Amino acid sequence: MKLANGIVVVVLALSAAAARADINSQLSRWNVVTAGNAALTDPVQGSVFVGGNLVSGNPIATAESSVAGTNITLAVAGNITSWANVNYGSTVVGGSSVYIAQGNGTLTTGSSIPAAISPVSALIQNSLYWSTLTPNGTLSTSSGGVTFNTTSASPLAVIDVTGAQTFNANLYNGINLSLASGVNTVLINVNAGSISEQYAPELSAFQNAFGESHVLFNFYNATNITLSGSTFYGYVLAPNATVSLVNGVVGGIMASNISNIGGVGVDLPAGSSGAVWAGSLPTFTPAPAPEPATLALLPAGAAAFWAFRRRLARR
Repeated sequence: MKLANGIVVVVLALSAAAARADINSQLSRWNVVTAGNAALTDPVQGSVFVGGNLVSGNPIATAESSVAGTNITLAVAGNITSWANVNYGSTVVGGSSVYIAQGNGTLTTGSSIPAAISPVSALIQNSLYWSTLTPNGTLSTSSGGVTFNTTSASPLAVIDVTGAQTFNANLYNGINLSLASGVNTVLINVNAGSISEQYAPELSAFQNAFGESHVLFNFYNATNITLSGSTFYGYVLAPNATVSLVNGVVGGIMASNISNIGGVGVDLPAGSSGAVWAGSLPTFTPAPAPEPATLALLPAGAAAFWAFRRRLARR
């Protein structure tokens, strides 16, 4: 840009950030995700990504019978130290495996997991991002129960709660959902370092297709979670926590480590290779970074700008 008196200021063109995969596609790709180890003692209906070792149990990454054997339904970055069944789809193991009963797909060991398929980093970033969204829903309490209230003003309902209000309260009358017309996705940010839920069952409003595929509980700062009261409906996102889901989940789960899961059960549509997530959450996009070529112009541009400022000051 040319200014008065022949001073030229270099205008830096910032490149757009590299396009990131929509986070909803990652949620719909995997039913179980860990950054670290997983001990899965009960069957998993869907696809599993383990960032560490699969250390025990009998995980069954079944996908759907119509899924091609070339589709990866079990990915383990470390080792598989127990035996596992994979009914449909293929398995990729970064280290070694003890024994896998492989169905219609193939087993590959000693090969690094393709970075492009790992959902871990994206889920960690988005968990923190979602925790900063402005809430537009409310929590109401009654005797021994709570209700998440949404509004029709937005298709995305964001509700902020604490563990003491919800899962740590041992709600004998359970947790309910008041769903307004037009709401497509419910995001519940739970602020709690630790969750030890003994009895806070989700009521019938969660026990349907909407509850298992459009509701996400974001335990963004928890480090330890035990949900032992009843079957959990929806998606559990706890990127920093070791999670034990004693009675299982209908939906999906992402955690740092999973010590027990009680099974994952979903009704997969025909041809599906993963989860049933159908909600629409915003995807975190980092600020754009300068192109390497434009970074070299920063000193010259800054010097020219300050020279122009000094000349103006002398007038």
